[in-house]
Amino acid sequence: MTQDTTIMCAPVQGITDCHWRNAHYDIFGGPDRYYGPFMRVEHGDIRKRDIADSRPENNTVPSFTPQILACRPQDAIRMVNALVEMGHNTIDINLGCPFPPIALHHKGSGLLQYPDEVEKLFKTLSEVEGVNYSVKMRLGWDEPKQWRDIVALFDIINPSQIVVHPRIGRQQYKGVLNLDEFADILSMCHYPVVFNGEIRTLEEITRFKQIFPDIAGIMIGRGLIEDPAMLCPEKGTADNYCELHNRLRDAYTQQLNGGEHQLLMKMKSFWEMYLPNAPHKSLKAIKKATSMAKYNIAVSELFYSL
Repeated sequence: MTQDTTIMCAPVQGITDCHWRNAHYDIFGGPDRYYGPFMRVEHGDIRKRDIADSRPENNTVPSFTPQILACRPQDAIRMVNALVEMGHNTIDINLGCPFPPIALHHKGSGLLQYPDEVEKLFKTLSEVEGVNYSVKMRLGWDEPKQWRDIVALFDIINPSQIVVHPRIGRQQYKGVLNLDEFADILSMCHYPVVFNGEIRTLEEITRFKQIFPDIAGIMIGRGLIEDPAMLCPEKGTADNYCELHNRLRDAYTQQLNGGEHQLLMKMKSFWEMYLPNAPHKSLKAIKKATSMAKYNIAVSELFYSL
């Protein structure tokens, strides 16, 4: 795709892991940078799969930024130190996750209603030398002006950019985007601001760039999962869509150790977003498959019909 807007691939939990990122870049390309789903601490330890997903040797895309999610400064600093040891010097801070099990524990967008906690988090992270931070955030958790108490705290970490999804966390992905509040952030924040939300076509990239000519870039998540060729329509062939699927299936076959059922559930979850405009009959057959043999037949029929 040839255009002058910096395009970033958003982190989508459970989908855009290193296998998806590498395959997407190799087959379709388009984004200038890929972001990893958030790393987090569970039961006192960083999740092993998050560490593996963030290792530079497991990421063959040209530009990759890992992301952390935490409310406790000690958890955040632990993850940052682990990423620095891997060789990362650019790390994204998640203040945007809208899902209640996360947000109600003062994480993701849920942290935006507690500016004192954000300040403590930022101050701790600022003590690590040589790390460039960025922030991905919502307008707030339950009120669209909560960001106003956060924006002054950015000076603590001097972020390279702020990625804003102009909804509150409680909306998750429903309801209209609050473009008025986004415009206020753009005017009040002296750091580069990136737009994120509901971008599914090249025309929408152009439209939002025209509405907000001062944005530093656009981040796309679900739009690229639904159609990996969104940024490069000429690559949207049945063979390429099939290749992406097959690379993921092969990777998860080797990675997962829970047997056929675990693999089947993992691949079915991929189809919850992938190619939603494919023939309904084929998508239904994939959803109803009770074995990998039946799943593979349903997938083959779907790609044959494209």
